[in-house]
Parts: sequence; C-alpha cells; structure tokens
Amino acid sequence: MTYALATLRTDNGPTPAVRIGSHYYRLVQVAPGLELDAASTLGDVFARWEEAEPLIEAGVAKLAAGHGPAPMADEATASFLPPIQRPSKILCVGANYHDHLKADFDINDFDKSKQDVLYFMKHPGALVGSGQEVRYPSQSTKLDWELELVVVFGKRCRRVTVEEALDHVAGYTIGIDLSARDWQFNPRHTKQFDLLTGKSFDDSAPCGPTIVPARFVDLDDTPLKLWVNDALKQDSNTRFMIWSVAELVADLSQHITMEPGDLLYTGSPAGVGIATGTFLKVGDHVKAEIGAMGRLEIEIAEDPDRSRIPGA
Repeated sequence: MTYALATLRTDNGPTPAVRIGSHYYRLVQVAPGLELDAASTLGDVFARWEEAEPLIEAGVAKLAAGHGPAPMADEATASFLPPIQRPSKILCVGANYHDHLKADFDINDFDKSKQDVLYFMKHPGALVGSGQEVRYPSQSTKLDWELELVVVFGKRCRRVTVEEALDHVAGYTIGIDLSARDWQFNPRHTKQFDLLTGKSFDDSAPCGPTIVPARFVDLDDTPLKLWVNDALKQDSNTRFMIWSVAELVADLSQHITMEPGDLLYTGSPAGVGIATGTFLKVGDHVKAEIGAMGRLEIEIAEDPDRSRIPGA
C-alpha cells in the first residue's frame, strides 16, 4: 500500500504523521519501533531512513488490514507545516526542463554536454507549509512562480556515481521556487544577475504537503501542474527534465555533501510568469500538484513589515 509522510501542526507542536488514503495517523503510533519522542521530527526519521522505512511499512500494512490507531486528521482538517522543519541545506537547480527553455525563453538548441548545472541555495527560513500564507517580498514588483519536484535525502551523499545516486534519496515532495525577477535580473548588479535576493528571500520555498517514499515515484513519467487563481499555468511531466534526478544528485555530490533530510529543488517546467510578463500579487492563490504527493496550496499575503522598507 502506498503512503506518504507529513508534519502536521498540533497543540503539541510539529507532529510527524503518515498519510494513508485521505487520513493522517501519528507516526509514533503507526511505527512504535522507531521510538520517537515528543521532540522528534521527520528529519530524525530520515536520518535513520534505512531502519525507519521497513518499520513504517509494517505499521502501514497493519493499518491496511484494519489494525492500528484511529486517524488524527483527514485532508479537510489537517494543518500542515513544511514536512522537513530545519534541513541543513536547501539546494536548487535552474534551467532543467526542455519545455521551459523552449517555451519560456525560446532556447531550442540546448546541449547539456556543453553546459554545467546551475545551482543556488535557499535558507531554511524560506520554507512555508501548505495552506499557509507567503509574505509578498515588497522590495519586488515581479514575483513569479516555478513548480518543482523536490528530492528529500535519506543518506549522507558525497561523491557518488549516477548509478549510486538514487540509493541516497528517501522520497520526493512538491516545491514552489518563488522568484523576484526584478532582483534576479537586477541591472544595478555588475553581472545583472543575483540568485540570492532574486530567489532566496523569506518564504520563497513553499514545500509539501507530503513526502512520498522514492519507491512509489516514477521519475520517468510523473505529471506536474500549477494553478494561479484556478487558471492552469504549468502542465508538464518529469520526462522533460534535462538532467535526471540521478544525474543531479551525482553532480551535486561532487561539490556539496548532502545530509539526510536535506532538500534539492530540481528545476521548473514551462509556464512561468516571466514569459508573459504575468506576476503574482497580494491575494493570489497558488496550488500545485505532482503525482500522488497531494496538493501544495499557498496564499500571497501583504508583508506586515512593508512600512519598514526604506522609501515605502
């Protein structure tokens, strides 16, 4: 039986949970062998993923057979936090879908054999859970969306081969790489390009709601869709990736050691706002779906500290 993992907001704080169908169960009750305590997070689970996965699967099998605890929530009542609370690193990839380069930037002759992967980072404070508000970055007027499959690491990963790479992946979730395009392509910078202020601002990495274990995800054929105010903006598939997940993980591991619970945003397909000059505004509702990972939804909200911006 397929299942997914999530972190729910409860009166007792962030609570690791298992989703089966439309119901959520406390992970500590489904897999007591994990010996989780009140302070345990999904990050702790992924730090022991080789041990944890069979224990969770055994608990899920018991639930499927009608034995186990009552659910703590369902899709209508669950309140989500980012699945991983404080990863040590959030790495991101740019320009990694053929349809994105062709449709959005009119690049038809991209040859990855002559290119290196474009990486950048976001900080843990950029994470926002599904159903939560994203503060509009008021220093910008061109806030854009980018739907992305996100890799969740389950094993320390350094200098691995392409053939070894996926052994280090625990699962996958949905991410949105929010981008302030006027800062990303800022003419006041020496190179007119800045991936820190353009992509790594607060709330720029919505993520979730669930993490689906890797063995349930078909990387060669998983649909990705994103809507803004119910208008479908992105409709693609992982088969259009330029560098595969295995290639990205192997390449990244030559530069940076990834730890269990770390996240890798793997790039966005066609349909981003900059291609048509369409950008997000306060009050917009964004929702995204990737395969069976649930639906990531965010609301763009006014920055409560807007009055503190110089010149505002």
